[in-house]
Amino acid sequence: MNKKIIWLILFFCKNTLAMNDNQFANTLFQVGNPSALFAGAIEGNTTYREIKQHGNFGLGTFNGIKGEMIAINGMFYQILQDGKTVPVNLDWKTPFAQVINFKPTLFADIQETENYTRLKAAISNAINNKNIPYAVKIDGKFNFITMRSRTPRSALNTKAIHENIYTANNVSGTLVGFWFPDYLMNIGAPGFHFHFISNDKKLSGHVMDISVQHAQVSIQQINDIFLLFPTTEIYKKANIIAPTLETYKKAQLK
Repeated sequence: MNKKIIWLILFFCKNTLAMNDNQFANTLFQVGNPSALFAGAIEGNTTYREIKQHGNFGLGTFNGIKGEMIAINGMFYQILQDGKTVPVNLDWKTPFAQVINFKPTLFADIQETENYTRLKAAISNAINNKNIPYAVKIDGKFNFITMRSRTPRSALNTKAIHENIYTANNVSGTLVGFWFPDYLMNIGAPGFHFHFISNDKKLSGHVMDISVQHAQVSIQQINDIFLLFPTTEIYKKANIIAPTLETYKKAQLK
């Protein structure tokens, strides 16, 4: 074959791969959906070993809603019922997780917000396009953070026998989360959904309220969503319906 033709083929392939890498650079990889969790489909067949191949930043849960997950800088952690944190066994499976290779393009500094409502408003002001979802990371020092950890349950919207709520004062760490517009609530929790982990990786939880001393916000827009549906029997038999804002409030995800 002519050397010039070979060179052109290699050039084309290289640039095609580069285009594909760029095309999927802002892709959210998601296993399952909240609607299924609300319906009791809390057993999945995807391991965190596979999920880790698709993102280094995100949140989720585990089969049976046995705690919650937070991923940061490629490390995956389980949030235990008492708020303590342990590394995830990558062979564990999940009915729901959201991860992305975090590459933020929008940044903001936040000073002295007295509560969660004020923090969310400050971040919202930095987002111009409210019709797409975003991955959001907040590094900072916090006056207090009120968090929640889950106990195992039969469905996400059933009341836990024990739901541990706890507050940490004067703590430094990172919030990992996502923002979804309301019209995408079938896929992700509408508005902001954050999990927190302290800098020493000893304390974590689902954020319920927070006061910021100072923080740096990093934001990445999401252009694509790859949604992987579970193939478990419990998922196949579940009566999955579209959630409402009230559904999320009942599950304390809004």
